[in-house]
Amino acid sequence: MSFSFRRGRVGGAVAVFAAAAMLLTGCTGDERPAPADIADPLPEEVTERLQAASERAAAAAGAPGAIVGVWVPWAGEWVSGVGETEPGSGVQPSPEMTFRAATVTRSMTCDVLYAMDGGAVDLDDSLTEYVHSVPHLDEVTLVDLCDGVAGLRSSDSGNWNAMLSNPTREWSPREFAATGLGAGQGKVGVWAESDTSFFLLGLALENASRTTMRELYERYVAEPQGLHNTVLPNDQASAPGSEPLPGFYTSSSARENGCEEPPRDMTELSASIGYASSGVVSDVADLGSYVANVAASAGSGDDLAPRWARSVPLEDDGAQWMRAAGGNRLLGSMLGQQGKIFGYSTAAYSDIDTGLTVVVALNNSAAGGDLAGALARELAAIAFETPSEDRPETSLPWTADQAHQAVGDAAVCPIE
Repeated sequence: MSFSFRRGRVGGAVAVFAAAAMLLTGCTGDERPAPADIADPLPEEVTERLQAASERAAAAAGAPGAIVGVWVPWAGEWVSGVGETEPGSGVQPSPEMTFRAATVTRSMTCDVLYAMDGGAVDLDDSLTEYVHSVPHLDEVTLVDLCDGVAGLRSSDSGNWNAMLSNPTREWSPREFAATGLGAGQGKVGVWAESDTSFFLLGLALENASRTTMRELYERYVAEPQGLHNTVLPNDQASAPGSEPLPGFYTSSSARENGCEEPPRDMTELSASIGYASSGVVSDVADLGSYVANVAASAGSGDDLAPRWARSVPLEDDGAQWMRAAGGNRLLGSMLGQQGKIFGYSTAAYSDIDTGLTVVVALNNSAAGGDLAGALARELAAIAFETPSEDRPETSLPWTADQAHQAVGDAAVCPIE
């Protein structure tokens, strides 16, 4: 497959920049405090439950530790490192440490798409306008890729062994796209977990703007929101930042033996493995601010903004409150993302209606986004119960006990 830059409607991108910046900085008239403005600590009895849940989930993931942030607008915040940075180190992770944000990157890729809409691209443009080597996808639009409903399968299984054996290799996005397309077509209009969609969307946005995704994230996401530790690194293999949380991976054979072997260090990685699907690096404060901004721009749970109004269920026969649209997952009224990249399992969610925000980074990718997402739901449910006269009269469609069970169900290492 060959991919080349296409000269797009670049001038229009500048015209929509200011509007996009206002959208993503949460200028919605909502008076809820941003995570950075919540300074009071949560009550001790609440933080003890949050700590215990995080420690259990880290053990379930085979992770030496975790970095967790919980911001409750009506009650306070808890931001902490849990466990240790690496097995036997005895060093508690610092909340200032950076890590790989995994599939939170997909939300940012869609931010770029919507910021460029009406300028260099239109949402309903065919993918083939910008990526000419996929003529059979002429009915797939850019917004289909963002929404995850293009009927494209993931590239993960096809490239897994090559990535695992050589994580420092520099990849081209077209290699992942080719592998995913080679896996065959799924059902158009049905949501699917597909990195292929975001590799193709990243290529289309780069070709339309003649600008790298690294620069597009900086222009349309990090700079407008003041996310100083959020970046798509260069392709050369490196740790995620100058003060990184070490990342690990427990092999399937080690899991079968009860996770008694030390996990493999995966801190050094080429961000090209993730690119526009899972390549961004960030920290807990940036991700908390970011996902709260996105949720604040989404309208209300009863009247979602157009980007999220056409959500579809993650599974037709599954819980209907688990949905997807706009590069995000919607868990009831909580909007965000969850997923993995070698070394890290990450989740970030914020409640559209209340501003309750949770970020989780486990430093082992073996359990993936299912476990990180389950922990995020457990922490959100615990935090939502924090007593206060300002506590909103709404509820989540799951309980802390149900999420606690989901963490156990997703466990890859012993926890009891």
